[in-house]
Amino acid sequence: MATFVLVHGAFEGGWCWQRVARRLRAKGHEVHTPTLTGCGERAHLLSRDIGLETHVEDVCARLELEDLHDVILVGHSYGGAVVTVVGDRMADRIRRLVYLDAAAPGPGQASTGAFAEGTEDKLAEMAEGTDWTLPPLPLSTVGITDPDDVAWVEPRRFPHPLRTLEEPLHLERGDAPPPFPVSYVVHTDKQGMIELFGVDPLAPFVGKARQLGWRLTEIDAGHDAMITHPDRVAEVLEAEAKA
Repeated sequence: MATFVLVHGAFEGGWCWQRVARRLRAKGHEVHTPTLTGCGERAHLLSRDIGLETHVEDVCARLELEDLHDVILVGHSYGGAVVTVVGDRMADRIRRLVYLDAAAPGPGQASTGAFAEGTEDKLAEMAEGTDWTLPPLPLSTVGITDPDDVAWVEPRRFPHPLRTLEEPLHLERGDAPPPFPVSYVVHTDKQGMIELFGVDPLAPFVGKARQLGWRLTEIDAGHDAMITHPDRVAEVLEAEAKA
């Protein structure tokens, strides 16, 4: 059986993995779903001082304190930036790194600057007037339209600390490939994202995955497939554990 650490993206918390985690645990896997500082049930800690480094430390601490090894480390959306740095620092504990429709910036890049052209300007426009937080994206943008899903998700989302998206990644290995296999899972329904941003913000990372020869898998779903298509996401993650 595998050990999964599932890292959420912006606006959400460990709660967003609830449906996927339940399915993986039913198969006998160990699943950890940490909530990053200032997010989810830790939203009361939200401050302008929270950066990418804060969230990297959150996940590193989880791996250390739970003494986790041979980990399938999964990052969704912004969580991809977090797991990139965690994988760099704790490579000896990682079995495979999985980007789930996620950002995958390189060394010295921030998530905002690595997204498709035009995304950074749109995010700045959305953050105007809030200064240091980014308001949650419309649920339709991330593929959540079912009334029951909307009722579950909406009250659990919070603004996200903007600094985490603007802080460049510091990788000790630089451009060197990680000493473990890497996978990228593409959620192919981009309609909501394109309607908001005019582009698919994550397109550059899909291209990067192909260029670097990462294992590539597709899920026919919107961005938040772990909520809308938990069976398929759990199936894909199980396959990654066996790859």
